[in-house]
Amino acid sequence: LATLAGKTLTDMAGNGNFPDPVPTLEDYGNHVNDYRTKHEAAAETGGKFATTAKDIARLALLQKMKQLASYVNFTADGDANRLVSSGFMLVPPPKSNTVPEVPLWVRLRRGPQQGQLVMDCAKVRHAWQYGYQLGIRPTDGGPVGWEDAIHSTTRSRTNVIAGLESVKAYWVRVRAMNGYGTGDWSEPVSGSTE
Repeated sequence: LATLAGKTLTDMAGNGNFPDPVPTLEDYGNHVNDYRTKHEAAAETGGKFATTAKDIARLALLQKMKQLASYVNFTADGDANRLVSSGFMLVPPPKSNTVPEVPLWVRLRRGPQQGQLVMDCAKVRHAWQYGYQLGIRPTDGGPVGWEDAIHSTTRSRTNVIAGLESVKAYWVRVRAMNGYGTGDWSEPVSGSTE
């Protein structure tokens, strides 16, 4: 972490591709140096106080790195040369360049508390997140009426859906999303709250 942070600080200094970094390089540099100093102290003494100080400095530095990386990504707007000039490591693009497939074996089961359901589905390869929608089927057996809201999650399993009415049947459908788009909805499945 100290090496990567130092490289980004050096490469960003005077870099014309990124004229107004957020956070400022002075602020970022202070966090880099603080982490280096506390990391070295913890390595030398191994004491609990020094280790705790290093861990706190690490979290603060990681937060600043995330802010700076976000600024770099936004400013570079996908230009690989500009991105590389920042000193940050580039993440390879996803292996698949298509929208994700439809989630399979969607399941809706009772949750741990009243008014809750738990939604699971098979993990979809190359999906970054999942969107799900709740619905209710009318008593006359007509089509499911879906909510306008589409909820999102990054997990395919054990998603607790709370705030539902007790002893009521709900329907859910799920779709997967990645950088290339949004897949189709799964077949809807139902489950009942306690």
